[in-house]
Amino acid sequence: MNQNNSTFYSSHLETNEIIKQYNSIQYEADLVRKNDQNIIKGLFRNFYQKTLSVGIGFNRAFGSILSGDYFELFPLPDSNYLFIFADISGHGLPAYTNLIRLRNAVILSIKEAEAEFKKDRTFSIEKVIKNAGTKFTDLMEFSNSDDFASAVFTYITNDNDKFTLRFFNRGTFFPIIVRKFRDDVVDIYNLNYEEKGWIPNKGFLLSGELRKLDSEGYNTYPDCEFVIYEGDMVFFFSDGLLEGRNKNGSSEIFGMKRLKNILVENCTLMPQVIINIIYDEIFDFIGDFKNQEDDMTGIIINFPRVRS
Repeated sequence: MNQNNSTFYSSHLETNEIIKQYNSIQYEADLVRKNDQNIIKGLFRNFYQKTLSVGIGFNRAFGSILSGDYFELFPLPDSNYLFIFADISGHGLPAYTNLIRLRNAVILSIKEAEAEFKKDRTFSIEKVIKNAGTKFTDLMEFSNSDDFASAVFTYITNDNDKFTLRFFNRGTFFPIIVRKFRDDVVDIYNLNYEEKGWIPNKGFLLSGELRKLDSEGYNTYPDCEFVIYEGDMVFFFSDGLLEGRNKNGSSEIFGMKRLKNILVENCTLMPQVIINIIYDEIFDFIGDFKNQEDDMTGIIINFPRVRS
């Protein structure tokens, strides 16, 4: 074998090994994500002794093995729940690394709250969330990362089938609420806008750089509440669902209006079916998977209607 052939053969083996490693990492990442989705759906099946139906959609940006979109449901020591939906800046390994940092900060904060609750039966959701934000920011500063996380922490409480969602929003989208009445009349609340008496309070993005600029303002966690009733549907989503560009080459994006229309027109269907329709219409709009420039994550939680 001459030198040229030897070099080609060696390069070919290296390429195959890289592809093999890439496929292995992608398989593991898909497995972890699927397992997380099953765990979340399992938790919602026994949510305050009720069964909530959930639809989950997730697509990484084209070419990315790992994602910075993050969602998780945590049972809390006071018998309520914390649902986290977050979008980490960037793509790939750096974004996923920061996702793990945020998740670990939340888990550690909840464990500390559990220890306090066992000791003196006191619990503060404000303390849990501030503690998690501080731990995450400390990690970002320690690693000299100039990336950031946008996240909405949703504290869910239940009082006689009236659920209160208490949002602590750090720079991301609030969910969209679809209210379905018994006579098939539908109302929609886009919690990202001031309307119908609702005021969407938000704090800073979670970032070491922002804390350096304004430490006092950074540590403020404004909150706001929205009450959910039987039959309501809650849709959490990342900006990737909105920002896909039209396949005709124009600057037109998929946008909020199309997303809202899909939710209203299909609100009587099961959550996973609605999620599938959303993704089908987005990919029809952008034309090709290669045109997906950002991670796209959407979660629908359907609160059960009490049978009379």
